[in-house]
Amino acid sequence: MFIVFEGIDGSGKTTISKLLAKEINAYWTCEPTDGKIGLLIREKLRDKDVDDIALSLLFAADRMEHVKKIKEILKDKSVVCDRYLYSSIAYQSSSGVDESFLWEINRYALKPDVVVLLTVDIDEAMKRVEGKDIFEKKEFLKKVQDKYLELAKKFNFIVIDTTKKSIEKVFKEVLGEIHGYKFRCSSL
Repeated sequence: MFIVFEGIDGSGKTTISKLLAKEINAYWTCEPTDGKIGLLIREKLRDKDVDDIALSLLFAADRMEHVKKIKEILKDKSVVCDRYLYSSIAYQSSSGVDESFLWEINRYALKPDVVVLLTVDIDEAMKRVEGKDIFEKKEFLKKVQDKYLELAKKFNFIVIDTTKKSIEKVFKEVLGEIHGYKFRCSSL
């Protein structure tokens, strides 16, 4: 099973995705990756003068390398991923990159079995993030979260609000949703 966690910075997706991977004995991974392209992306995210289209292409290239690794791991165990394709759509389209272009450059991305979108009040998110990269601005994060919610309706994501909830409570909700998903799939 390929499970993806999405959400704006400060939503808790890294913490919860790591907890889930441990709980279900899955392989945990993230985007951008720790590969050469992913490391370049991390460097560019601190650069205030990065071209949005170039950044979008870097994310797509990193993802294609990542997909090869994910497919190999899925032969033996489940994969839990912190950020994936939908982050590119939400963040880059909110930066002004044409959404159809983003879908096109990511057309070979592996489709996840389930996507969990963690939402959070924007003010709460701002308290949780460090503000070091180009995307960590209140107005921008609001725009991105709205795009995520639009994608959630279109692609039937599991949506969980993490605002004013403990990590334990959010994790329990995620476990319940994932268990419910597996049950629905096994009963088909």
